This record gives sequence, structure tokens and C-alpha cells, in this order.
Amino acid sequence: MGKKIELWIVLLIVWFGLVFTIVFGWSLRSELVGMKRAGIFGEIAYKISSFPSKVYGLFVYIDTKVYQPLILKNRWLEINGFSKYGKINQNVYNDKGYLLLSAFSDKKQQSTVKLIRISDQHIIHEWIPSIDQIEELHKEENLNKFGSEKFDLRLFTKNRFRIINPLLLKDGSLVFSERDSRLIKISKNSELVWSTSYHHHHSIEQDIEGNIWTAIRNFPTVYDTIIENYRDDAIALVNMHGEVIYKKSVTEILIENGYQGLVWGVGPVECDQIHLNDIQPALFSSKYWEVGDLLISIRHRSTIFLYRPQSNKILWLKTGPWLNQHDADFISESKISVFGNDVYRVDDVWGGKLFSKSNNVYIYDFEKDTIITPYSSILEELDVRTPTEGHSEILGNGDVFIEETDYGRALRISADDVKWEFTSTIDSGHVGLVSLSRYLLYDQISKILPILEER
Repeated sequence: MGKKIELWIVLLIVWFGLVFTIVFGWSLRSELVGMKRAGIFGEIAYKISSFPSKVYGLFVYIDTKVYQPLILKNRWLEINGFSKYGKINQNVYNDKGYLLLSAFSDKKQQSTVKLIRISDQHIIHEWIPSIDQIEELHKEENLNKFGSEKFDLRLFTKNRFRIINPLLLKDGSLVFSERDSRLIKISKNSELVWSTSYHHHHSIEQDIEGNIWTAIRNFPTVYDTIIENYRDDAIALVNMHGEVIYKKSVTEILIENGYQGLVWGVGPVECDQIHLNDIQPALFSSKYWEVGDLLISIRHRSTIFLYRPQSNKILWLKTGPWLNQHDADFISESKISVFGNDVYRVDDVWGGKLFSKSNNVYIYDFEKDTIITPYSSILEELDVRTPTEGHSEILGNGDVFIEETDYGRALRISADDVKWEFTSTIDSGHVGLVSLSRYLLYDQISKILPILEER
């Protein structure tokens, strides 16, 4: 007969177990929300909690292509390039535009940028940057930086490096970024011209003077006293030499214009409180804005605002009806458009959970103070539902170009019809991840084409 365990020992074990569970849960939650109050214990808790998913991954990710983050499982098996069910829509042949496509190339085994003439699907030019060279720059930079300012070197491998929102310049060169890394310029021959040492992310747009507006992160930030590792998103202006000539914290802009309630008074404070994802400079003046004003999108506040940097004034601000949106554009002298991801941000759902059945494109009219969603039916029919990223551009005839980033699809649609769909197909089951590609008109690139066609 074995010895009986005394009751007080059992109760003591249970008590220690409860204390451990509570401390472990608190440490893990602190780590996940970015507060890091538990220090090394939080890091250990996170590693322990991650272990089961890694073991699970050994059995689930047998398909090595899916394991690469730049290759996606194909939701659209019927689409291959511009063809659908083996046929190319007549609208493709009639399209006079160009697709500046940023996507993973299976042939090159890295992200590249292609300029494609849509009417005949001809690749006019392809940029293939040296990711090894870019990685060396980041390694060198990290030797001189400390803490959260350091670049995540895991991003700078060929199967991870994304070329985000490439901007085509008049000499055939490109400016682009990898998320939370340098802003990079390469020549038409893909040679490195310059790079910045800031953490850039999301959209890249050129103003009327040729300078570039982009989002960056400020390090260090005064808001760490409120919550640790606060992501202080800022708007930044970069000149053609790669120099940051102006920057301003979005949190500061909102507070200095009386919107501190929007920053700190809506829900619990989180480290990624703002999530700046688009800065659109006004290229023309109207009754409602002037050249140089900025249309700014802050996803985690579901808010768009019109800002004048010269006077540090918010001229107009609107929260919703779009939810956790990406991309805002000037489309006429009194109207703007907003690409609404329209998701709830739910902790256990990657990117968020759809509020309705699809993403949406909103058009706000300053003159009438009204909002319409003319593409909602066709977007629902086509099942467009990227939970993160994505963007739209309304064209002169009322059609709209959309990139469904998280599923690797680009589309051109009207209010009641699809003109074409596109995927960067790798094989029957996979597509390359697209990264904020652009639809360009002939007038925008007519002077650049001869330069690129020389090669």
C-alpha cells in the first residue's frame, strides 16, 4: 500500500498552481499587448505559449511554398495572370493602362517589380533589386542602433523581402520600402542609388514638387511613459537625395488640434494606437483644400483627416463609416475616396473579422456632406475581402482599380461589372503576394517608356 498524501500538501500544490497560472497569464498578456511589464518572465511565457503552434506547424506546413510568406495559397484557381477559365476578357485588350506590379517572382525567387502593358500583357521592364546588398546595409546600421530602433534582419532574405508600393520616377528609377525598414531608391538597372535609415512603412506618394510623403516611426517616443513600445507613427517628407526634410508625429498632430479624446479616450490604450497607412498630397487646389495639403488615413482610429502642414491645422476629420481602412484619395475638386477594409479588429482573428460581406469603396462629397458606396454590390459578388492592406484608385471613367493584397488579386471593376482580374500565378495552387501595386495611365508614363524600352 502506498503512503497517503496529506491534504495540506495537495492544497499547497493547488495553491502554487493557481499562483503560477495567474502570473503566467499576466506575463503573457503583458508581452502580447506590448507593455512588457513582466520583463524576462514575459518573454519566457511567450516562448512557452508559442511552442505548441511550432510543433503543429511541423505537421501542417508540409507544403514548402505556403511556408514562404511571399507565396499564398490560391483562392482563385480559375484566374491565371489576366486570363480566367483559360480566356482573356475583351476588356483586357481594350485597356490602355499599365500595371506596375510588385509581387514575388517564382522565376527569380524574390520580389521584383514589373511594368506590364495590360492590353497585350507585355512586360516592358522588370526591376530586380539586390536583396543581399540591402541586407548588408541593415546589418551595418544595426551595429550603431540600440533597442527597438534596430531593423528586423529576418525580413531581409529573398523569401521574405517585400517591395512595397513602388513609385516609378521620370528617369525610370524606383523608390520603395520594405515594411518597417529603409526607404530605398534603385536605378532603372536595379542598382542601389540611396536608402534612408528610418523605419518607413505603407504608402509612398510624390507631391507636386517631386518630394515623397511616406510614413515613418519615431524613436524614441515620449509616449513610452503611457505605454511601453508605443508606435509613434509620423508623416515624413523625403527629398530626391533620400534626406528626410520634415517629419511630424500623428499623435502630436491630433493632440495639438484638440483631438486628444480620439487618441486616448476611445477604448484601451494600445502600443499601435494610430497605425498610419496612407498620406496623399493634394496636387491641385479646390474650395476645400490647397496644393500641399495632406489626406491622412489612420487605421486603428477608423479615421481620415485633411491636414495642412504649413500651419499644423486639421481642416477636416471624419471617423467612419469605414472601419480600419487603408488608402484615401482625392478624386475631384470636392470628393475623396476611401478603401474600407471594414473589419472588426479581433485579437484571435488575423487582420480582423469582416463587418459586412466584403471590403468597400466609399466616396465622400465635401460639398454635399454625403457618402455613397457605388461599388458595394460588385465587390460583394466578387468576394473582395482583404482583411489588411489593400487599396483602390477610381479612374477617370468611373471604373476602380483594386488590389486585394492579402489574397494576391488585382481587379478593375465598374459599378456593375468586372473588367478584368489578375493574379501573379506561380502554379495551380499558389500565387505570389502582391504589395500595393499601381495602375498607371499612358499619360503618366509616356515620357518614361522610351527610357525603359532602351533595355
